[in-house]
Amino acid sequence: MSRSTKPSFLKRTMTVLAFAATGIASIFYIQAFAQIDPLLNMRKGAIVSPDQMGISLGKVHLVQYRGDKKVAEATVGKVFIPSDRSQFQLSQVHDAAYFAENGKKVHFSAPKAVWNATGRIMTADEGVRMWNADMDLRTAVFRINERQQTLYVPGRIAGTLSKGKLLANNLSYDISKQFAKFGPVSWDGNLALNLQDDGAAVRKQWKIDSAGGDISIKNGIKHFTKGTATDFDIIVKADLIQHDEKTDVVTATGNVQYFSPKANVTCEKAVIYRKEKRAVLTGAVDMLVKPKDKQTKAVIEEIPPFKPVVPKEIAEDRPAAPPTQATGQGNPIDDDVQNAKTLKNYPTAITAAKIEYWYAKGSRRAVITGSPQARQDLPEGRWRHMWAHEAFYDGETEFLTLKSRPGKADARAQTSVGDDIIAVSVVVSTKEDDDDLVDTGVKATVYGKSDEDGEVGPKPPDPIKPKPGGGGLQGPIKGTKPPRRR
Repeated sequence: MSRSTKPSFLKRTMTVLAFAATGIASIFYIQAFAQIDPLLNMRKGAIVSPDQMGISLGKVHLVQYRGDKKVAEATVGKVFIPSDRSQFQLSQVHDAAYFAENGKKVHFSAPKAVWNATGRIMTADEGVRMWNADMDLRTAVFRINERQQTLYVPGRIAGTLSKGKLLANNLSYDISKQFAKFGPVSWDGNLALNLQDDGAAVRKQWKIDSAGGDISIKNGIKHFTKGTATDFDIIVKADLIQHDEKTDVVTATGNVQYFSPKANVTCEKAVIYRKEKRAVLTGAVDMLVKPKDKQTKAVIEEIPPFKPVVPKEIAEDRPAAPPTQATGQGNPIDDDVQNAKTLKNYPTAITAAKIEYWYAKGSRRAVITGSPQARQDLPEGRWRHMWAHEAFYDGETEFLTLKSRPGKADARAQTSVGDDIIAVSVVVSTKEDDDDLVDTGVKATVYGKSDEDGEVGPKPPDPIKPKPGGGGLQGPIKGTKPPRRR
């Protein structure tokens, strides 16, 4: 997530609203008028309606200083002070400006406002506008309590921000603590982001939505609930998103989901260390890699949960392998099962406890831990299943390495045709049409056509189906070839 995305522009919104409001309240905090009584000589004169008794000032230019520094100024078309001096009615507030600490000038205006001297509350209920080169925002109702140091916008804030359309609701801000809470917010505009770090960032349209959240401007920490962000190529969702500006770390927790044209991912927690260009996914990490003919666009859809199993567990609930067909009439699906070049033709489900990924160009790699598993389900009940203690992926060379537990040989691959490969480690290429494979400490049973006469060997009992009666035939049957072993 870029500094220029949702957290940053909302922070600027909160800051501008708060200080603009403070500027308005400070400019019109005219205590000097409360110390004089220009109506003193009129009190024994003609009868005047109480709501008409007061003093009016026209075209008043007010300037506020903090020390020797000018922080705000405004021109007021009319100021009316009633005889009880309980409130000051301001009309035609224009040419107003707040000079922010970063040097940026923020303009603001309001058709009218009321300063309640007793409660020390400023209210504008006919629309306030704030703008500069980065934004142009409007809100209908605006209230600031100078005594409690709180700002409240009970309705909608709408306009443009960072060259995008902003719509936010129900803002409350504690000025002294620099802490804001807000309701639903939406932003739609162009950002220069590149989440994959595979080249120069290109400006493209992003739409960002959140059900609400809070921002601590002082600490630089923001929270967003039920957040969704999309550039219409990828979609990211989470129950809670936190951004720490000081460390530039983004943390998403609860129903974290990522949808892209190539793959969908879900997990319980994702932490993105933007300075390191490193992402860590933890907690039931499930990934579904789409087949190449389905890699068209990102769609929000259910990501099927992957239930991790061990070979013995699988044997309890899967259908038996189909009977072997006669020579020359082999099922092409069985051929696909044993053909590495078909890996990208079918969806691949992957599960792991943790995936750590470095995404900087030139050093892209992943470490997958927590007994990762991968499975492909092919038509007619065929399948491929792989287990490992841990796995390593080199994104630059596109090689995947599967490893066993220390001192063990339990990296394993099984197929519905009976292939069973166990090795200390396996290195396999994930490139298109590349079936390179390097293994160490391998022990394998591979079923298929005999090199000598093209006959089809018998398929063993499906390892994911229980043996009938607790047993079955063992060894080669007359007229067939035994499996090749290496």
